Formats: sequence, structure tokens, C-alpha cells
Amino acid sequence: MSPILAVGAIINGIVLLQLGMGLLSALLPLRMADAGFASSEIGILAAGFSGGFLVGCIYAPRLVRRIGHIRAFSTFATILSALTLALAIDTDLFLWTAARLLSGFCFAGLLTISDSWISSETDRSVRGRVMSVYMILYKLAQAAGPLILTVAAIHGNWHFMLVSALFSLCLVPVALRHGGNPTPPSNARMGLVEVYRTTPLAVVGCLCVATSNSALANLIPLYGVSTGLGVAGAAILSSALQLGALFLQWPMGWASDKTDRRVVMIFGIAAMAAVSATIALLPPMPLPVYIILIGITGGFGFSIYPIIVAHAGDFVEPAEMVPLCATLMLAFSFGMTIGPLTGSFAMDLLGPKGLFLHAIVFSTIFVIFALYRMSRRAAPVTLDRSAYVNVPASSTAISQLDPRSPGPEIDETLEEAFGSERDEDERPHYRHSEK
Repeated sequence: MSPILAVGAIINGIVLLQLGMGLLSALLPLRMADAGFASSEIGILAAGFSGGFLVGCIYAPRLVRRIGHIRAFSTFATILSALTLALAIDTDLFLWTAARLLSGFCFAGLLTISDSWISSETDRSVRGRVMSVYMILYKLAQAAGPLILTVAAIHGNWHFMLVSALFSLCLVPVALRHGGNPTPPSNARMGLVEVYRTTPLAVVGCLCVATSNSALANLIPLYGVSTGLGVAGAAILSSALQLGALFLQWPMGWASDKTDRRVVMIFGIAAMAAVSATIALLPPMPLPVYIILIGITGGFGFSIYPIIVAHAGDFVEPAEMVPLCATLMLAFSFGMTIGPLTGSFAMDLLGPKGLFLHAIVFSTIFVIFALYRMSRRAAPVTLDRSAYVNVPASSTAISQLDPRSPGPEIDETLEEAFGSERDEDERPHYRHSEK
């Protein structure tokens, strides 16, 4: 059987899930803006979802190990569907924030299940191909969701019912799948301080990139309506942001395998900052121009996380990839929580252009720190470097699907090997230690 068909059920479920989530993520800021909410209040709503996602990345794997993938997936999807219908009760900040906080937890659980499920059912020799297909479908569904807003007005409750239906329907391919529960996800992590000592740029990069990207992803619909593009234009900008990442990730990744990854990251972030400055400084433009510029911004900015992971992988052994990536994902999730708050504050203070000025600030921090790190440590020897893998920032379990990780047979021992009770002398020695 084709390796893609073997995990087709869970991938189909995640496509439906991402389609609904993409629609909802664009709809909520537009509904709140239409109701007269301030940018900072919309940022609080987005931060609530990201905060729930962060907590879910930490605690959801425990539930999966306790009750199994299928029952956990059903539980999270059902709760997520009900929470979506609760949003139709009233446009209330406290109600919506609470619902989105719980939704973030459930969404993290669903992605943890899907990532570990695909990893468990996929042989290591074909993980690269499977991950590529998974990532492309994941991104396409994420980009297609907002486009649904272009076919009808945002008023009424039909959007919430459609999203709830998509969340419920994602259960169907999973429920119809033959076989039992896959191998439970690993919960192994390295301490954040330990990861920082090994690769400081990866930790700082995750925080800066996630803060900038999450603000753009959650607030770009608000920017669209604030600049007079209307609901349809704002929805198209949300899709352009995601599609840009899909098209530019591959050339960026290829370049990072050919030279110092830090140079590629600096180039990508600097290019994103330059385009952001163009958007912020120019007067209102036609929609096609915005689509191109926003697509380039997302293409460069949203392509950096996989390169950060590859850069971090250059400094650890293969057996350490799973706990390393899990910790980096938590750092990324923390930045996702901060981004909507700081980004919405910038928009309140500076107007719509504040969203892109916010991106420039965190891009500048990243570039300065990357240049500092280049002065402190040389790039790793080419033969010692890990290959680039286009890994999405989906959950802490995605590292188990990463072809650079040792495979499920080793994952079961990682938590014990990297537990907090290790003696200092027993810690693994990295190939490129800090000097």
C-alpha cells in the first residue's frame, strides 16, 4: 500500500479541520471589527487561542497516552465543534475568549494526535515524502478556509454552523479507519536552558518569528478592512499570507542546505522587514498589489521556522531531535501567544500600519541576534549538518515524523534518557558545543 494511503484517513481529517480553522481565524476578527471592538480586544481573543494551544501542547499528549488516539481525537473534535456553536450565542469578548482558549487546547490535542499518528504509521524511509504531502495539504486547507468568506456576508450564524460541521466531519475518516490505536506520542523534551546553551539562535528565533507571524496571521483580516479592502479583500489577504509560505519554503530550504543557514534566515527575515516597510509606508494600494506584497511577506516570514529547526539539528545528535524539536515548538507557541497582544497594541497606537511596524521590530531583533551569533560561532562542518526538512509548526509531536529523528523505536526511551533527574555528567555531548 502507498505510504500516503496508509495515513490517508488522518490526513483527510486534518484537512477538514484546517479548512474550518482557517475560516474561523479570518471570520472572528472581522466580526469583532464589525461590532466595534478595538484592535487590542481582538488581540486578546487571538492570544487566548494561542495560550490554549500552548497548554495543549504540554498536556494533551498525556490524555492521548491514557485513552488512545481514536477516543482522544473524537473527544477533542466534538468539544471543538460545540465550542464553535457557542460563538454564535453572542459577540461577547469574555465568552469568545473563553471559547477560543478551550479551542486552542483542543486544536493542539488534535494536531498532536495527527502528527504522532502519521509518524507511527509511516516507515522512516518514506517519512520525507509523507511529510511533504501532509505539509502541502495542511497549508492549502489553511489558505482555502478564509476564501469561503468571499461568497457571502459575514453576518448571521451560517459560518459558525459550517465550521462546526467541518469539525464534526473530520471525525468520519478517522472513525472509519481499520485497525487499533497507533503508538502513543512521546512526551520527551529537553530543558529550555539546555536548548539555549546548545543553540541560542534557535530559541530566540522561535520567539521572534512566532511573535511576528502570529500577529500577522491573526490580525491581517483586521488590517484588510481597516484599509478599505472590505471583507472579501481581507479574506483574500489571509489566504495570500499562507500561500506565500507554501511557495517560498522549498527554495529557502534548498538554499539553507547549500550555505550557512543563518545567512538564509537573515536574508529571509530582512526581506520580510523590507516588504513590511513598503506596505507600511506606501499609501493605500489596489488589492492585487496587496496580494503580491502580503504573499511575499508570508513567504519569507513563514518559511523561517523549518530552517530554525534544521539549524538547531546541526548541533545535536539524531537521538536528540525529538526532545529538541518539542522544546522549540513550546518556545514557538509562547511567541504565538505574545504576538497578537503586542501586534494589536501596535495597531491601536499607530493605526493599521502598526501591524507591519510590529513585524519590523521583531525582525530587527532577530537579525541583530543572528549577526551576533555568527560572530561567536562558525557554521557547522558541511558533512555534519542535518538536512533541511519542511516541518510545519503544528505540535510537539511533529518531530516524531521528522526523517532526521531516530524513529518510534527510540522515542519510547527518550523521556527517560532526557528526564530532569539526569546527573550533569551523564548529559549528552553535542557535536558543536558552545565555547
